[in-house]
Amino acid sequence: MARFGIREVDAKRMYFESIGKKYSGIQVKSLEDISVLEDNKKYVVKPDMLFGKRGKYWLVWVKLEKQEVKSWLKEKLHTSFTLKWVEWKLEVCMVEDFVPHKEEYYVSFDATRDWDVMYFSTEWGIDIEENWEKVQKVLIAPDKNLSDEHFAYFHITDEKIKQTLSSLWKYFREYGFVYLEVNPFCFHSETGELVLLDMVAKVDDQEFFRQKHHWWDLEIPNYYGFSENAREAYIRELDQQTGASLKFKVLNENARIWTLLAGWGGSLVMTDSLGALGYADDIGNYWELSGNPNREFTREYVSMLLSQMLENNIPNKYLVIAWAIANFTDIKTTFTGIIDAFEIHKSEILAQNLQILVRRWGINEKAWLEYFRESCEKLGIKCKIADSSVYMTDILKEIKL
Repeated sequence: MARFGIREVDAKRMYFESIGKKYSGIQVKSLEDISVLEDNKKYVVKPDMLFGKRGKYWLVWVKLEKQEVKSWLKEKLHTSFTLKWVEWKLEVCMVEDFVPHKEEYYVSFDATRDWDVMYFSTEWGIDIEENWEKVQKVLIAPDKNLSDEHFAYFHITDEKIKQTLSSLWKYFREYGFVYLEVNPFCFHSETGELVLLDMVAKVDDQEFFRQKHHWWDLEIPNYYGFSENAREAYIRELDQQTGASLKFKVLNENARIWTLLAGWGGSLVMTDSLGALGYADDIGNYWELSGNPNREFTREYVSMLLSQMLENNIPNKYLVIAWAIANFTDIKTTFTGIIDAFEIHKSEILAQNLQILVRRWGINEKAWLEYFRESCEKLGIKCKIADSSVYMTDILKEIKL
């Protein structure tokens, strides 16, 4: 399913917890967070906002004392930058101990459709892509584990490296990751302790149920340059609480066409068709409601959509409710949840003359489309309904702006 990046500080913290050790790095969102740093130590400070090449952008500073860390953060934290033509604000950093070391190693694991792919190299660092021909890879079947055979292929004989790779592999497999990269890892020159200098991690969003005991305090942040309003954040939190798929992104706050669509191809077809009809600039949102959410989740989900679209007070808007085929989604559940939300926002819907366009196909479609029609009539809400005898996008022809 969807891949989501997580913060480096969280990925490292969970890894060290998985091997029974405590991670010493800290997350910094304000200057108060560095009060735990010691005066007689050296530190590394860098952004932790899901973008790479931080060293090449001169955003990684090393061997800083506590006061120097504070000065760096005073200058950079909450400051706006332009990176890859995207303007963003530095909101989250991380600080770790500076560690003296010698050899460095690269490793990554990537979950693909048929295999887990492991990459390993003694070439490392910010120029790893330029030296990719020196990186070796092996394919590991989903029902197999990392073994001595793979170590032999990589010509790895050092037991400490074997142990590190085995623990990272176990962490990758058991904590719901779809991608895990350490570039590089090394060992403390004096103590021999493992050090993960830089880590990139992505998780499968469908693992939330299975990983509750591992991810109990895990943040799924937005990528740099991506802003999120309170309603979008609320839907994202709902999505994490259910096995259904709940997605919501505002495209145009002042739009006159808003959509409540199923996932996969249906939402793309409907959105593309709106664009082809000349309404691309009037589409308010990208939206997905699929996977058989229950009545309560549907009500909360639709209520957030309605509160967002009604906020602009523009009259004569349209809400397009469309699914192609309901193979396992209960139409009764989704329709009752939608009507619940209509009842909550009835006065605003009527005041703005909101018009509902529905196209739905599925088991018991006739009875529940009739229920939907009758419910809208009782509420006084304008509604036009099409069943499976009408091509899915034909309902869009009812829009008159």
